[in-house]
Amino acid sequence: MGKTRVVEATVFRFPFTLKKAFRIALGATNRMEEIILRLRTEDGHEGWGEASPSPRILGSTAGSTLEALEVLLRVVLGEDPRRIGYLVDQMDRVMLGQSAAKAAVDIALHDLVGSITGEPVWRMLGGHRTERVETDFTVGMDDPRTMAAEAKELAEQGFCTIKVKVGEDPEMDVARVWVIREAVGDDVAIRIDANQGWTVPQAIWALAAMSECDVQLAEQPVAAEDIEGLGRVRVHSPIPIMADEAVHSPQDALRVIRAGAADYVNIKLMKAGGLWRAREIAAICRAANIPNMIGGMVESNISATAAIHFAIGEGNIVFRDLDLAERPEAKLIKEGPTEIRDGEQVLLQPDAAGFGFGPLHEDWLVEEKTYRFDGEVTDA
Repeated sequence: MGKTRVVEATVFRFPFTLKKAFRIALGATNRMEEIILRLRTEDGHEGWGEASPSPRILGSTAGSTLEALEVLLRVVLGEDPRRIGYLVDQMDRVMLGQSAAKAAVDIALHDLVGSITGEPVWRMLGGHRTERVETDFTVGMDDPRTMAAEAKELAEQGFCTIKVKVGEDPEMDVARVWVIREAVGDDVAIRIDANQGWTVPQAIWALAAMSECDVQLAEQPVAAEDIEGLGRVRVHSPIPIMADEAVHSPQDALRVIRAGAADYVNIKLMKAGGLWRAREIAAICRAANIPNMIGGMVESNISATAAIHFAIGEGNIVFRDLDLAERPEAKLIKEGPTEIRDGEQVLLQPDAAGFGFGPLHEDWLVEEKTYRFDGEVTDA
């Protein structure tokens, strides 16, 4: 295989509105603006990536992500895309933070390298599974009866695990979980996610009060920066604790593990800055015997597909929160390349190169800027 290099990068905005607002402890979301990236090589291969900015979780907006890409794409243009590890290191050298922008580049590079080599990304990542994988489905915060009705409907659709958003008022949260358990019966697993919404005493009380509801795990019960508090909750909790917002990087994972603050760690590509750093987080967790979940933000099915490839490629992923991009308005790729069947995510063409993206709804995209390389980087 000869020399190849990235010679063009085009950045798009993808705004969309959720038909139903998604509410968590950090606030409600209904209007999204994703940043979509297309990389092309001189020999015609292309790769697609996505950034899902979040002011509350990632400290980024669509505007700051576009500004970050102005810098990050100059690292990639003119380079061999197969040097993913090197390029990820270079992005970290030129810019601190901006993990969503870095994720867009990283995802596009993996898709591009898959196109060049003819390999699916899940196999490039280690190929730990070929079969479909179970996923939960998330019920956003609402009044308990509404949440219970939604959870019951999901169980009837074949979902064996329901993720319940809590973290508002501890007493109301306990009521939510009890009512949902009654609605779905004993055979459906329940996970809860407080999104940092409780104080340490509230978390200890609420988790004890939920102990008879057979809750599988409790995700990020307290503030992300309170590692010591997270550890105290874990000591007192009858329910296993998962770190989410507390872990963005491999270094964060190491800190949480050393503090004994979590039984599990949730990896998200937008927090980690893409698949390369996500693999490093998984490796650290594996060495410490800490299993991982793969989850995500409110994203399109570009980055959601990347997360699914990570879920089947990485052996330390035992929990999957892969209901990403199931809303019709988020399905930027017209058909596939994945779908949920009976509560499981399925790759429709598992041997397709890269992430197996088909045609996009390109009329949904707003082109922002194109950068080209012809000996030097220029703005087209």
